[in-house]
Parts: sequence; C-alpha cells; structure tokens
Amino acid sequence: MKKKKTTAKAQPAPKAEEDWLGEEEDGDDDLGLGSEDDEDADVTDEDEEADDGDDGADEDGEAAGDDADGDDDKEASRILARVAEGKGPQDLNALKQEIENDAGLLSNWRKAKQLGEKRPREEVFRTLVSNCSTYFGYSEELAEYFLQMFSSETAIKFFEANEQHRPLTIRTNSLKARRSTLMQALNQRKVQVDPIGTWTKVGLKVYSSQVPVGATPEYLGGHYMIQSASSFVPVMALAPQQDEIVLDMAAAPGGKTTYIGQLMRNTGTLFANDLRRDRCKALVANIHRMGLTNAVVTNMDGKKLSKMLPKLDRVLLDAPCTGSGIIARDPSVKVKRGQKDFEDHSKLQKELLQAAIDMVDAGSKTGGYIVYSTCSVSVEENESVVDHVLKTRNVELVSFSSAVGFGVEGLTKYRERRFHSSLNLTRRYYPHVHNMDGFFVAKLKKTSNTIPERTKKDRTKSDNIKVWGEEKWTPAMMESVMDFGDSSSAAASATSQKLTKIERKKLKRAATLKARGFVPTAAQVAEANAAAPAVQPAAEKRTDKKQKRTAKAGAAQSNLHEPSGKGESATAAEPSAKKKLKKKKTLDAAAKKPLDAAAKQPLDAETKKPLDAEPSAKKKLKRKKPLQATKPEDGAASEGVAKKAVKKGKRSQTR
Repeated sequence: MKKKKTTAKAQPAPKAEEDWLGEEEDGDDDLGLGSEDDEDADVTDEDEEADDGDDGADEDGEAAGDDADGDDDKEASRILARVAEGKGPQDLNALKQEIENDAGLLSNWRKAKQLGEKRPREEVFRTLVSNCSTYFGYSEELAEYFLQMFSSETAIKFFEANEQHRPLTIRTNSLKARRSTLMQALNQRKVQVDPIGTWTKVGLKVYSSQVPVGATPEYLGGHYMIQSASSFVPVMALAPQQDEIVLDMAAAPGGKTTYIGQLMRNTGTLFANDLRRDRCKALVANIHRMGLTNAVVTNMDGKKLSKMLPKLDRVLLDAPCTGSGIIARDPSVKVKRGQKDFEDHSKLQKELLQAAIDMVDAGSKTGGYIVYSTCSVSVEENESVVDHVLKTRNVELVSFSSAVGFGVEGLTKYRERRFHSSLNLTRRYYPHVHNMDGFFVAKLKKTSNTIPERTKKDRTKSDNIKVWGEEKWTPAMMESVMDFGDSSSAAASATSQKLTKIERKKLKRAATLKARGFVPTAAQVAEANAAAPAVQPAAEKRTDKKQKRTAKAGAAQSNLHEPSGKGESATAAEPSAKKKLKKKKTLDAAAKKPLDAAAKQPLDAETKKPLDAEPSAKKKLKRKKPLQATKPEDGAASEGVAKKAVKKGKRSQTR
C-alpha cells in the first residue's frame, strides 16, 4: 500500500487551469515541521489547528473514524488480492498507462471504432473504475461517483491532485499586525512567505520554514492563524459589518470565527457555536489568542439555537460534511465514504440551513444574509441542499463575485436532476483547478420572515426526461435502428388535445375527491361521462368548421341557379341558405316595382315627365293636416291661414 502511494506521488502533478496559490516548490514537503528530528514533536501543534477547512467534516468523524483503520486494511487486502489473482497488471506504470488510454477513449468515444476498439463502452467504463480504484486507493463506489461527476480525463486530474500536498497558508490578524510587518518578522526567523494573491489582503503562503510555523512567538501572540486558503472564501462572501449581530453555527476550531471578528473590528456581537464540547476548548483558546472581545461561545445543537438567540443580521454555516474535498489531508475519505453517506449528511444539512435562515431578520438594515459552505464536492451535499431551501423558505441566491472574483459556477443540472436556474450564482473550488481544498459556497438573502405554509412546486418540465445511462448502451441497442415515429405522433396528438375550462375543473374535482377517498358509484360515473363533452383534437375541430363552411357555400350557389316555385322550400339542413335566397328575391322585386310603375304612368308632352295621378290618400292626409291642426285664436289670424290654404290648393291643381 505504501509502495503504491509513493509511486503514485512520483507522477508529474497536473497543471492547474487557475492556480490561485502558485506552483509548489521543493521545500513544501517540509512546511512548518522543522527538521526531521523535530517532526514528531511539532506535528501535534500543527494538526490541532491546521486548516480550518474541515471543520464540518470532523463533526461526525468520531463515529466513522473508528472504522477507518479497518477500512484501510480491507482496501489494501483487496488490492493485493486482485493483483495476486492476475486480474490487473502488476506494474503500476502499465496500470497508469491503461487508465490514461481508457480515459482518452471515453472522452472521444465516437472514434472508438476507427481506433480499433471492440469493447462496448460499459465495459471500458467499468475497467476504468476498477483501475482507478486500484491505482489511487479509492473504493469502487466513490471512484465511479467521481468518474460520473466529471469527465473521465478531468476525474483523473482530480484523483492526481488529491495525491499532492496542498500549500500551507496562514491568515494575518489585522487586529494585532499588518501583513507586511508579519512577513518581515517571519523572514527574520527563516520562514519564507509570500502573499497568496490579489484576491485576499491577509493571506500568506509558506514556501519553506526552518522552525515550526505553529510555535513561533508571532503565532503564540496571535499575529496569524494557520488556515487553508479555501476557508477564506465563506467569510469574504459573508462580508460582516461593524456593530452587527453575527452567528457562526459550526465554529470550532475558530479559523472562520476569528476572521469574522477581525472584519467586525471587535464591534457588535459574535456568537460562536459548536455541538461538540471537546472542540469548544480549542475554539475558546483561539478566540483569546487572536484578541477577540466581542465573541460569545455556546455549546448547543444548531437546530435549537433559535430559542436562545435574538434575531441575527448574518449567519455563517460551515455545515458538517463528508469531507470529499479534503482527501489530500484526510485519505481515509477514499474508502469510508460513499453515496449513502452523501445522502445522510444532506438531510442534516437541510435542517441546519433551515434553522439558520429562520434566525436571520429579513428586515435588517445592513444584513439579512446567510452563507452556506461545505468542504465537499458531492452534489447531494451542495446544490441539492440549496435547491431545497429555495423551495421551503423565502430566500434567494445572490452573487458574491465582488468579494471573491474566481471559482467555478455551481451546477444547475446533474444527470437526471434539475436545479433552480439561480444556482449558477454559487461557486465551487477544486484542487485540480485552483490548487486548494475542494469547497462549495452559496450566499442567500432572506426576503421575508414568514415561513411558507406549502412547499413551492417544482414547475420545471422534467416529467418526461429519460436518462439513457451507460447501462443502456448494450451491443444490441447500439447495433439496432430505433424508430421514434409512432411515439412522437402519439405525443403530438396527446398534446394537441386541449380541454376546456369546465372540463379541467371536472377533472380537478375528480382528482380531489379521489385523494380524499371518495369512490363514485357506477351511476354517477355514467352520468358524468354522458354530461361531459367528447374531447376533440384542435386540428379535427378546424377541419370540421372548414367543411361546414364549404357545404353552406355550395348549397347557396346551387339554390341560386335552381327554379323556385310556390311550394318549393329549402332543405332543413341549410336554413341560412334559404333565408339568403328569399331575401335576395324580395330585394329584386322591390327594385323592379318603381320601374314598372314609371313605365305605365303617362308622360307630359312638354316636360316629358310622368303626370301625377290623383294624389294618394297619404298625400291628401298630409295636405289636410295643417288645416286640421290649425286652431284660430282671432279673426285676422284665421283669415290669413285660410288664404294660404287656398293658394296651396291652387298650386296643387295646376300641377
């Protein structure tokens, strides 16, 4: 087992795409441990507060750690047995070459036949999983998980990065020292340090040291804290302000807590909580050593803190996790963690994050923020947890790129899972990309203090998603021709059938009654079916309407050309055509009447105009109306009216 590890480490390290800590140098193997003679004496001080990135991983490590040695022995025995049986090449170099060949083949599987590969893809993948498990020392379950999460070549880089030592980093305590002053003091003690990068103003990377970094006078005086670079990110994302009330829910051993107090400048109130009493001792010691005066340490279950604390402005939850991102510092994760562990931790993390959100005051003038982080790279512990609280609490994801400008975007979809689109605002940090521990960070903003009574529904259209994994890539399926014509037409016809509002209400009511346990009788079902109109596709409805219009137009046209008698009537099927025809005949007759009357009337010899016959009764009535309506009031008025009437009568006789 040891020989295998040594040979694996001898391989060249993968070139990081974004190395935020710089390349490692030869002196990194001896960081902070002094000479070889002092190694055993100094390791205790270093480990006691070495990186703060695995705070959450140690919360439940006590129970799982008891079986870690046994798991290592079993894994070593399994590997040796596999090699002894001849199931794999005994030469590790040949095994590494086979891993690289299979990874390259899977990444370019379309050209597999051109390259002469005869094995099915599933067999190649299983061989790669087995070889990676043997070479890198992972359980086959965990190796398969990472090979499915990343592409095959990226997964190999991830495995190799976990075999390399992460650079030792420290954080300057700005309450007691400046970074430039601390660099000069450490250089005088033959500790070579340089700034980590432009993204942090307090971080330093240790290249080499001839004295224990965890035992210098500057360390004991609280001028710096040994802390992993990835642990800076959650606190920088939280961005605590002065005079606020802040909580660190899983605080031990105190790296992030002291950084929060440092940014708050010892103002406001900082609550530091941890579930384990033995870890609270280191937490209290570091708070005193770093000079914090605004901190209150509690030893309680994080889910019950809401009953003890006031409303908070900001909360940092570095949740207990499986530690799949810190394999370089805890190799036992390779064999003691699996899919079930990821899911079990996910349940606890959801409860803790909901409790953290409930303690924050949405009406805070300066805060209302929650930062969730883990030292794990599994999807179950990261995106799944955040996606869950987005549905169960009134929160939204916000960006923290102004504070930390690097990182890989969180996943919005993973295999068959679909997450909220705003999860791209979260950030992931990988050892093979950023040369730091694997980490996940999400920043949430609370929008309301009320808790939704009902969980928000997932309205993403993922009901018909079918995952064709590698288990379905059988030789028979790959060689057969699949016809999707019938299924697609059936799906199209199903989607084209649209129900009316009344029909949808009936179906909804029926589903509600069924959920309540109501079972309708046969008579009720028959009555409902008779009352409900038949569902007709929209395309058929349009066709029927078009045919009816065509039939009506044809019937009307034929009726216009057919002779019509007294007893003739239109068919009952086309009443509108009959009405149109009758109306047209009436109009034609009305138009002919004046012409016939004018032809029969005699014409005047001089004017050539038709002579008026005797005035009709209607005209006589009009002429008599003024005479009948006139009521003389005096003699003069009545005489004048009579003269006018006589004149009108003469004019009419002249005409």
